[in-house]
Amino acid sequence: MGLFGDDQGKTEKPTPSRLTEVRNRGDSPLSRELVQGGVLFVAALLMMWCGEWLIDAFAQVLRQGLTVDLDGRSLDQIPGVCQEMLSALSIIMPPFAVFVLTLTGATLLIGYGQIGVSWSSEVIGFKLERLNPLANWKRVFNVQALVRTGFAAIKLVVLVAVLWMVVGDRLPSLLRLHEQTFATAASTIADLAMSLMLWVGAFVTTIAFIDFIWQRFSFAKRNMMSKQEVEDERKRAEGDPAIKLRQRRARLELLRHRMMAEVPKADVIITNPTHFSVALRYDRKRDAAPLVVAKGMDEVALAIRTLAKAHGVPLMEDPPLARALYRAVKVGQTVPERFYQAVATVLGHVYRLKGRTA
Repeated sequence: MGLFGDDQGKTEKPTPSRLTEVRNRGDSPLSRELVQGGVLFVAALLMMWCGEWLIDAFAQVLRQGLTVDLDGRSLDQIPGVCQEMLSALSIIMPPFAVFVLTLTGATLLIGYGQIGVSWSSEVIGFKLERLNPLANWKRVFNVQALVRTGFAAIKLVVLVAVLWMVVGDRLPSLLRLHEQTFATAASTIADLAMSLMLWVGAFVTTIAFIDFIWQRFSFAKRNMMSKQEVEDERKRAEGDPAIKLRQRRARLELLRHRMMAEVPKADVIITNPTHFSVALRYDRKRDAAPLVVAKGMDEVALAIRTLAKAHGVPLMEDPPLARALYRAVKVGQTVPERFYQAVATVLGHVYRLKGRTA
């Protein structure tokens, strides 16, 4: 048994229809590691860009809260409290909104950028099998779970290594923080926190790209299809060839019946004399040129000749013209101009015969 279950005979890449089906079930090649690492890295860059703005806003709100009574403003009434809260919000909300919206946008961009935007009702719907302990046990102990555990261990090692790399050289100064002023100590800790966040975010994002590649590979692997499955899906999409053949035969039979109904109305049947038959009609009042109302080869040609004899339609043997008209003109189309002279000769002869008979 393979790592991804019973994949015996599954050698074909998943079709677009199969990919759509599994995505509707909630299965997608989403790397959560990449989302976490990318958002952490964006947060570090965001702190470098406008972290001071956010800290200054918090400090201003704190100072305002500590000195509000000194300004002579009364907080004994609701309007005064509301005024102070609105003032604090107006200070803190701009940088806070920038942080929240940027991180939210980064999460959506990295997440949906991997799999696209899709909606699946099957994922949020209630399923009784989710309460099955055996099924849950299989979900916990599978290849995906082992890979996630491996990545968690790697991330732990990376975090310890980055922590030692960043903190190791600064450890003596950190041990003397109590000797520094509050502002200096706060600046040292903030600088250390920024370095840690930036380095951790960069390393975790790099590792997450490996998980991204793995998720793509495992998604394609577990959705591989057998040749029979691909053939069955093609039949569902295009229709069963046997059914399509029967439908085509039925359409041809209907067209043949309609065509044969026009043979008695023809003016002449041009024959090969055995292999081809082409029925022509020319009515000066409604036809701009002679019209092919029926044509056929072999058995159909014989049926046309038999029906024409039964209804008194004259047959004219002209093998070159019969073959040319059969190949060049479809039923219901007028004769092309290059055949006018030959067809006019045949029709003239037919009209003379009819006149003599009359």
